[in-house]
Amino acid sequence: MDVSSKYFALLRNPGPDTLRHVWRFWLDIRRVGKVRELFSFILWEITHRLYLYQFTNRYIRFTQHAGLLIDHPHTTSEQILTSSFLRENGLCFRPIAIDWKFCLQTTDGLRWGSRFSEPNALYCSDEQSQSATLVHEFEHPITSLFISRQNALFVCSNGIVYKSDHRDVAFKPVLPFASPISYFLFNNGMTELPDGTLLIGEYGSIWQGQTWQNLAFLYFSTDGGERWEVSDFLIRQGVNKHIHLVKYSSVLKAILLTDGDNKKLLWINRALADITQKTASPKTSWRLLTRYHHQTGGYTAMAETGEGVLFGSDYLGGTNFIVQTHDGKRLEKRVLPDPYRRSPVMNMVCRQSPSGTEIWAASYSCLSEKARSLIMCTQDGGKTWNRVLEFDGTKQQVRLVNAPADGSGELLISVTDFGSNPNGQRHRVYRLEPSLNH
Repeated sequence: MDVSSKYFALLRNPGPDTLRHVWRFWLDIRRVGKVRELFSFILWEITHRLYLYQFTNRYIRFTQHAGLLIDHPHTTSEQILTSSFLRENGLCFRPIAIDWKFCLQTTDGLRWGSRFSEPNALYCSDEQSQSATLVHEFEHPITSLFISRQNALFVCSNGIVYKSDHRDVAFKPVLPFASPISYFLFNNGMTELPDGTLLIGEYGSIWQGQTWQNLAFLYFSTDGGERWEVSDFLIRQGVNKHIHLVKYSSVLKAILLTDGDNKKLLWINRALADITQKTASPKTSWRLLTRYHHQTGGYTAMAETGEGVLFGSDYLGGTNFIVQTHDGKRLEKRVLPDPYRRSPVMNMVCRQSPSGTEIWAASYSCLSEKARSLIMCTQDGGKTWNRVLEFDGTKQQVRLVNAPADGSGELLISVTDFGSNPNGQRHRVYRLEPSLNH
């Protein structure tokens, strides 16, 4: 039950049924445990409407670059995608042959992933995505991927995590989740610690009668992913739905974790120990960085440079933020301005360019054509952002497809045109490349 999607259009245009919709909206908000989030939405909306964010200089600073507006399927037919920011940097997005849905690269240059046209199949490419070979076909669609430093490949499908050693086509189930629709968020929901410990946060949304099925389980393995232990410490802390993000930060030398849906908090574990939080000591286990909803938390995206860590918020229909911390103590919030404000930041990745580390972020909302979605990039650690591609989330979706390996400058995006027939969706993948005239 997505309350934002259900009532956004009904309440946007007042009419004779408005009071009835408002009452039902309030009942649904209470039922799904989002009362605190609603009051935060109201607080942020009032602050925005009264120009208080502008007065305190809290909005994200965009450069003068205008993003390319993807407003028609012909925009993405066969041509390259470019914008003023890309042209200034001698870059463009050029179509590639493989329609990746998810893609990861190993240290030896192999690309592994699933395809939009064949969601059940795992493919491998050793020709920089010019061609790909079928490796394994699962009975159900692939929902996420992860590759460890030992090049072990983890594939999630139908609520089960499978493992295969590098170049071994034999996959074995190693971790069943609590439900068949569960998975971990690509690029954000699985991580590896310096000592090789693996962590996974379970994600899924199942409405059962009058409440959510609680899937907020944290799993960890100390033997390379062969055996897993489970922690329900978030459930014991009152989290009612799932885990968004669990990632190790090399800058903070800590694990960062965010939960959803009723609390949407941010947790940190600096000791890299006591994953199950059997003790209450913040020195040896998990500690809250945000205790109240209006502080923002529950982030769905994270990326870092040598200077700090950036998070992207998940407030569909509300006000969204990019939040930065340099020390894991103080959080600096920046607000996405209109027309991007209501679009959650769904993913963030780092790319190594000749000029240094870039962070690319993807925001997306399907609620309204007025809530513009955006692919944007920062080259200065989040001080300023460049608009690259803009689109209407009711007609298209543009995603960050891969998580570039360390030292890799490759960046892939996908553009999906919805169309009127779901079976007729057009999906094309583009790679960031030097432009021919540069």
